[in-house]
Amino acid sequence: MSKVVLVVIGISFLYPLLWMFLLSFKSKTEFYVNPFGMPTEWVFTNYAEVLKQFPIVRYFLNSVIYTMGTCALTLFLGSMLAYSVTRMNWRYSNKVLFYMSVGLVIPVQVVMIPLYTIISGIGLKGTPLALILPYSAFQLPSTVLMLHAFLRSLPGELEEAAAIDGCNVYQGFFRIMLPVIRPAVVTRGVFIFINIWNEFSLSQVLANSPKLSPLPVGLQSFFLTIGVSNWGLIGAAMILTSIPLILIYCFGNRQIENALTAGAVLK
Repeated sequence: MSKVVLVVIGISFLYPLLWMFLLSFKSKTEFYVNPFGMPTEWVFTNYAEVLKQFPIVRYFLNSVIYTMGTCALTLFLGSMLAYSVTRMNWRYSNKVLFYMSVGLVIPVQVVMIPLYTIISGIGLKGTPLALILPYSAFQLPSTVLMLHAFLRSLPGELEEAAAIDGCNVYQGFFRIMLPVIRPAVVTRGVFIFINIWNEFSLSQVLANSPKLSPLPVGLQSFFLTIGVSNWGLIGAAMILTSIPLILIYCFGNRQIENALTAGAVLK
């Protein structure tokens, strides 16, 4: 019985993707008479029309820059901060951890106006850093807390063995601890990738020019250009922009499983 329930839940999660895939092959008029069924006539030209009207390559490259830059900066700073507050004894470690926890409850909309003022004031508006730095700041608390929970479960003998072998703090972290927590780092990287790739509100405010817009903002402009009546083109555009997320999820699914079991194996 439990397997049946899991299968039903899995189908309910996959059906929107299937519906979007079928939608991308329907004509402009068929959606209104057959919104949920198989296409009566498969219109393969929807994808060619999207590539012709929608500058997806430019928006795609912008999203890659923002996403990969945020992942690299957040994981680099977050892993070191999580290591310092978890495995090193210093006076303000608990206060820093509490400060990171507070960052989880601050919504983006509350700081959007002052953030725009700061970015414009320091001359970063119109550059990729206008999004990479705020993205990294918002992803850092959850990254630190996740890696903190993982590092806390590791035995202290790892650092002791590294110190006996002559490693200093930095060598012990990069050569010993970082490879051990690699599943957790990759898992957090997958979550960051998905969040930043789909982010819309900040990018609409800080990078709303065609030259800097990521895919979500570009999709909005495309939808406003073609109108909401041509659902075949809308479905094709959504499928094209979702391919990287699907690939990352397929890759990250195994990494998340490894992260859940790595701590138990080390113990």
